[in-house]
Amino acid sequence: MSKLADAIRRSQRVEAAPMGFGAARPTQKATMLIGYLSNGSTNVDKACEAGADFVLAKSTAKEVTAAEAEALSAGATGAPAGIWGSVGAATADLQKSGLDFLVIDPEKTPAAALLNEELGYVLVLPDEPGELFLRSLEPLSLDAVYLNTIPSPFTVAKQIDLTRIASLARKPIVCSVKADIGKDDLQCLRAAGVALLLVEGDPLGVKRLKETVLSLPARRQRRDERPVVSLPRGQVPTENDDDDGDD
Repeated sequence: MSKLADAIRRSQRVEAAPMGFGAARPTQKATMLIGYLSNGSTNVDKACEAGADFVLAKSTAKEVTAAEAEALSAGATGAPAGIWGSVGAATADLQKSGLDFLVIDPEKTPAAALLNEELGYVLVLPDEPGELFLRSLEPLSLDAVYLNTIPSPFTVAKQIDLTRIASLARKPIVCSVKADIGKDDLQCLRAAGVALLLVEGDPLGVKRLKETVLSLPARRQRRDERPVVSLPRGQVPTENDDDDGDD
């Protein structure tokens, strides 16, 4: 499992409310991961200092190299680091160089590239993914899917479309947003299935966006995720076959 996949699971986990008058409330955690999208490894270290949960670099080479992976990993200082670019079938060297995940184009990436179970994969969706295409993604070992554009203005109809993508693909959605995006828009994106946000440009935008995410209300637990409480049934007394009466 990639570090990115593990971070997604932790962010999506709904914490149960503490019980009892003296129970302390857990520290508030971000319900969406904030990443930084860079050209090469530029400003990656500054983004991590600003609190980036993961970093993604667009490759500047014809094919992603181990040297790029190593430079990115060094700047990420332990945060999950990924590269977006063309890759070959052999990805072991990239993983050994510190790369955690790859962002891949389904039309250009060899299928054999997905055989490396140590790496995570984020698949770039087409502009208008069809239902059959989205349903076909479920068997693939993908950490998330990347949506190129977010509808603007974000109407109810557009939110339904986004929810359809998340529901059919059954994968978390990654998208790029502006650092000054409003709290209400973020809440709507989260409800539609967006779990990871990317900031470009100024790495300090990571800090600003993270503060907005932390201000969001707690995620509501879905009806099918709510725990079912069952009370233990009383033990039914068994008949004593030997007690036929006093002889």
